[in-house]
Amino acid sequence: MSEPQTLTERLVAASECWTATCDATLARLGKVVANDTAFFTNLAKMRRGPSTDTLEKFARYLADPANWPGGLVAEEAKALAHVVGVTPAGGAVSPGKSDGISPVAGRGGAVVDGSAEKAA
Repeated sequence: MSEPQTLTERLVAASECWTATCDATLARLGKVVANDTAFFTNLAKMRRGPSTDTLEKFARYLADPANWPGGLVAEEAKALAHVVGVTPAGGAVSPGKSDGISPVAGRGGAVVDGSAEKAA
């Protein structure tokens, strides 16, 4: 069994997929997301790695289908978003996975013991 990837390793893997797919450079990605063309060059020198805010920015950008040719997001980018805790825009429940969802969600209702009840 292999060692789990660090967040920095996941960021680099997802970013390299994006650069290969989009025919761009890591410097370009660093500029677009973090306004820093040297971000990936300096990443290895960071004593504590990137901040949570920076990881979230990259995860949001890389998980957004609008930033990939044909809207096909690489699995590495999806995995980064997942471990960072970022939900891509337009995230929804998978088809056929509606069990346990409140029938009155978003309308001030709550489900108690399987029955809809108006929230007080």
